[in-house]
Amino acid sequence: MKCKSNFICLLASFLVILLSIVTVDVSFAQTPKGGLKTIEALNRDDVQAVSARIAYMYDADAAIVEQYVQAAVDIEGRSGVAAPIVIAIAIHESSFKSDLFLNSGNPFGIKASRPWTGPSYTKWHDGEETKFRKYSSAAEAVWDFSNFVKSRSWYADVFNCPMDDSRCVIDGLKKTDFEPGYSMNSNWDEAVMAIIQKVGLQALVTR
Repeated sequence: MKCKSNFICLLASFLVILLSIVTVDVSFAQTPKGGLKTIEALNRDDVQAVSARIAYMYDADAAIVEQYVQAAVDIEGRSGVAAPIVIAIAIHESSFKSDLFLNSGNPFGIKASRPWTGPSYTKWHDGEETKFRKYSSAAEAVWDFSNFVKSRSWYADVFNCPMDDSRCVIDGLKKTDFEPGYSMNSNWDEAVMAIIQKVGLQALVTR
């Protein structure tokens, strides 16, 4: 239908543009799989908001992510491993949605090698059938991750780092010419640090 005046046409065009902007904002704020629903909430730095950011950015289940974030925050004072490190490594290894994670509750990619005697999940990895540790809860997984780090003497420097110094901890976990690291990838440390910064995980330990 044709407009009867230039003013009406301009007004109609303005309303269409305004409606499209509002629609884009609302669709961005709606996180997939149960996350928080407002942009303001996505920018808050509490456990629920950080979990929602992770779920939105990595297309993971927000309720499941929150279990691991909460466990990392609750345990960090006793484990000695700060929550930002725990969650950043979990994201790097699994994004909380890998086949291994969904079948084992293991977001860290820790293999079921000795002295592990608990349940395991077997999958094809690096050209062979490989067993990985299987956990019954987020708290169990986070506790075992910290115990795994503590059990390796070459990670001792990690526990001399201030709780809020993620760079120090990551340097203590990375591979060197003299010590094995958490990953054989030479860019692993920078990738994990980038996740901490991108997601805003540092807020978990400085809140």
